[in-house]
Amino acid sequence: MSNPVRIDANWRYHGFQALVIENSHLRLVVLPELGGKLWSLVYKPIDREIFWHNPRMAPRPAFYGAAYDDWFCGGWDELFPNDAPTSFAGDLYPDHGEWWAMPFAWEIATLRADEVTVHLWRAGIVTNTRVERWITVRGDEARVELRYRLHNAGPQPLDFLWKLHPALAISPHARIELPACAVLPEPAFNDRLDKQPFSWPHARSAQGDPVDMRVVPAPDAATCDFYYATDLAAGWCALTDTQAGYRCELHFDPAVFRSVWVFGAYGGWRGHYVTILEPCTGYPYRLEDAVAQGAASRLAAGEEIETTVRLEIGD
Repeated sequence: MSNPVRIDANWRYHGFQALVIENSHLRLVVLPELGGKLWSLVYKPIDREIFWHNPRMAPRPAFYGAAYDDWFCGGWDELFPNDAPTSFAGDLYPDHGEWWAMPFAWEIATLRADEVTVHLWRAGIVTNTRVERWITVRGDEARVELRYRLHNAGPQPLDFLWKLHPALAISPHARIELPACAVLPEPAFNDRLDKQPFSWPHARSAQGDPVDMRVVPAPDAATCDFYYATDLAAGWCALTDTQAGYRCELHFDPAVFRSVWVFGAYGGWRGHYVTILEPCTGYPYRLEDAVAQGAASRLAAGEEIETTVRLEIGD
């Protein structure tokens, strides 16, 4: 086999077990004990870390109900069944949901020279659910495939937001790419825009000047963006950096992930410099508002979702 793939589960990173999966293109590090977080993804041809890591905070143990922003160390988290903390359907839903702070069980499901698949799973805390995720890396691909199964084991329908949350390393040479879509700015975070809906990528500044939203502001912009891309013409989003020499593409089923939230901190939120491309099953970020607007998702009693997401890196 000219391009083997391998896994090593004998590492620890800041006290967490670290699963290291790699081939000639990629090195992926997964932390099962911290929400099944995809912590690191290095694109080997240019020795580039694709994920953003908080320069002021390494991964550390989190407790259920912790304030997410105070534990936000970077990498790829997943949020379910909510974003903002809320009291909903008689229960308290924690900040950024019930998965990110909790350990996932795991096993190696496939171990071959040309393919490694890790299976992770856990039950909900508040919700009567079970989530399973299969992470696959193949020997000849600069790609990570994530297959999901989400099951509502409860006796009642479940309204939810489920959001992928990969924090991506950026530079002023980075560009955000989305398919044709309608964009709704979140009023709480958009000081540089006029906060009016627009068609991607043409927004207007607070002063009425045109703004190309594909362009990533410099760190000294001291600004922050947060908006929802809806009515997606196709199921993908991407970040490119022509100077660094790579393109990071996320592919998903737009019938499941019906929006892409984009959160960009360009020096204006805690001094961070990061873009998070967030395919989500609904919007906006308050679950109760999403339900009221008919923009949340729902699982009937006993129903389950199966879907696959691909993260691809190329030149």
